[in-house]
Amino acid sequence: MVAVILAAGKGSRLGQYTTELPKSLLPLNEEGKTLLDYNLQVLKKFDLHKIYVVTGFNSGKIEEHLKGEIITEIIYNPFWNHCNVLGSLYMALNVLQEDFLFLHADTLADSKIWEGFIGLENDFILPYQRKVCGKEEMKVVLEAGKLVQISKDIDPKEAAGEFLGIAKFSKETISFFKETATVLFKKGNLNYYMESVIQEAINLRQDFTVLPFDIEDKSFVEVDFENDYHLAKKLFGGKV
Repeated sequence: MVAVILAAGKGSRLGQYTTELPKSLLPLNEEGKTLLDYNLQVLKKFDLHKIYVVTGFNSGKIEEHLKGEIITEIIYNPFWNHCNVLGSLYMALNVLQEDFLFLHADTLADSKIWEGFIGLENDFILPYQRKVCGKEEMKVVLEAGKLVQISKDIDPKEAAGEFLGIAKFSKETISFFKETATVLFKKGNLNYYMESVIQEAINLRQDFTVLPFDIEDKSFVEVDFENDYHLAKKLFGGKV
C-alpha cells in the first residue's frame, strides 16, 4: 500500500502566512514540525511502500524540506494554479498500482482515525464526521447507512456530516479514477474535486463497495483559515 498527499495549492485564504510558504509547511509548534510532517509521522506508522507528495506552489521549498525522506517521492503538478484537487490526483494516478491512502496535506486527523479504517477492505473508505454542516464543507448523504451522495453542493439540511478529505481506495479503483477524470476534463473544465469521481462510482458502478466511516468524537482539522491554523497547532502541535 502507498499514500498520496496533495500539497499543490497556495493556501491564499491564509493571507500572510502563505505568501511564499506552501501551506503544508506551516509550523505546528516552536520546534518547526509542519502540517506535512504531522501527516508523514502518522503515515509512517503503517506498512507503506511509498508516500507520493504532489506539489505545485513553490514546490522547491517542499522538495528541500523532504530531503532525506527516503520513503517520499515528489510528483510536481505544473498546472496546480489551473486545476482543482482532481487535477493534482490525476498527476499521481500513473504511478499507482496498489491500494492507496489519500489525503490533503492541510487536513490533520487523529491517528486513531487512520487506525480505525486502514485495515478495512472496501473499494472506497470515506471517513466523515457527523455534524451540522455549512455551505462550503464537503458533505455526505447517507441512506440506510449507505453513502449515496458526496458533494459541496448538497443542501446542508440533507447532509449527515462532513467528509474529512482523507480516504483509502483499493487498487481496483485506479483505472476508474483515470478514465472518469479524463472524461470530466474533456468537458473543458479542470476545476473538479476528487469527490466527483466517487459520485460517478456510486451512480454507475454497483460492483464497487463504498464505506462511510464515522470518526465519532475523534479530532480533525482542515486548515483553510487562520482560526483553523490556530486550532491545528493546539490539537496537533505536540502529538501524532
